[in-house]
Amino acid sequence: MRATTLLAAVVAALAAAFAVTLPASDPDLFWHLASGDWMLDHGRLLDHDVFSFTRAGAPYASGQWLGQLALALAFRAGGWVGIDVLRAALVGTGAFFLARAVLRVQPHPAWATPPLLVTLLVTKTVWGDRPQLFTLALFPLVLDLLLAARLDGRLRRLALVPPLLVLWANLHGAFPAGLALVAVFTIEAALARARWRPFALALAAAALASQLNPASGRALGWAVGYVATSWGYIVEERPPDILTGPGLAFAALLLAALASALALGREGVGRALGAPLLWPGLVVPFALLGLAIQRQLPLACVVLAPFVAGAVPAALGRVPGPGAAPALGPASALGRVPALAPLVPRRLGVLAALALAGAVGATAALAAARAPDLTAYPAGALPALRAASGNLLNEYDWGGFLIREAPEHPVFLDGRGALLYVPGVLDEFERAVRLRPGFRAPLVEHDIRLALLRPERPLVEALRGDGWRTLASGDRFVLLERP
Repeated sequence: MRATTLLAAVVAALAAAFAVTLPASDPDLFWHLASGDWMLDHGRLLDHDVFSFTRAGAPYASGQWLGQLALALAFRAGGWVGIDVLRAALVGTGAFFLARAVLRVQPHPAWATPPLLVTLLVTKTVWGDRPQLFTLALFPLVLDLLLAARLDGRLRRLALVPPLLVLWANLHGAFPAGLALVAVFTIEAALARARWRPFALALAAAALASQLNPASGRALGWAVGYVATSWGYIVEERPPDILTGPGLAFAALLLAALASALALGREGVGRALGAPLLWPGLVVPFALLGLAIQRQLPLACVVLAPFVAGAVPAALGRVPGPGAAPALGPASALGRVPALAPLVPRRLGVLAALALAGAVGATAALAAARAPDLTAYPAGALPALRAASGNLLNEYDWGGFLIREAPEHPVFLDGRGALLYVPGVLDEFERAVRLRPGFRAPLVEHDIRLALLRPERPLVEALRGDGWRTLASGDRFVLLERP
């Protein structure tokens, strides 16, 4: 075991230990749990809406049935602690392979750590308990396998890519990002006249393997369609704000990458990182993806981190530190003279890995959150809501919570936005709560008898003026009933 692998394990353990202490709070978690429970109870895939009254029976597929089952099984096995442990395992896996990818390019910890930590901080924005966590784990894993094959000549590792894509295509709908990675490596290897056939074979096999899901080839179309239709409605699908923490971190990585690339030029990039055509092929499309969709910033940063770690010190004229030795072999044939990290005795490495796993396990046992954080949800309205009857108008990001906690009331809408409610139902909701022209029409059309909204919504005062009475209220919610 090399010291870089051990360092990656330390990074993974720290990330997992931190992740396991966070309480569940993601608004989409609740409808994912409900979907997984429904499939477990009925013994078949959920392919139509059973949770809303506005789209009841409408066919849909989220492309993440297996991820939803994993969440539901984790909850059934361990309650909220089970969700915490699953989150920690996926965050730790993603952190490990992110660190491996960065340290594969730059084994010196002093240069590898800053972009690695920045990227981990950005990924924290998608640590919410939803199937997207599986993409957070699988994307750096596939990237590390491809870097090992291209930079270090370990082509046999490409055999792992197709089965990973089968799994990914059923866990979460972002599997096209993995196919894009393989395509970039294949095109670059062909342009560089390197050993491109194994990459092409891996790409063809991965593309075919990704069709092994309930939707077959339609899953790719759904993924593209979701992005195309949701950006105007769903905040996390809009471009990032670079004045926020994640946006600023992404901007810093991107500027460091551009500055070092300009300073080094193509030959300098080849000497420092190898495969000079590969890096622009990776950085440019994924940076553009991050600039277009803030939820994809973590993927962009995962690609940027290895490049920044290797290119910045080279641009500054620094060489690998003491203890690193130049290596010969496939990487040297790329024009790159890499440094190999020192070896760690196998027994010591195993003991260290066991100690890290024990530390994470102890953290889970002692500090894992035993209950979700419900401060953002109208938990105080549940008793009055359960005692009332009639169609309910509810906030978008409370829909998942209500699906799970008040199943006797089908929701108006929920976090399945672009899958079911765009544009019609979401437009109706916005028209009503913002008192836009014709705001009463959705209330009449859907026979709304109950409204569970934030107190600051203009519609709240309008309904009170119409004689609607308050059934329950709090700092964050008000439940109204039609007279």
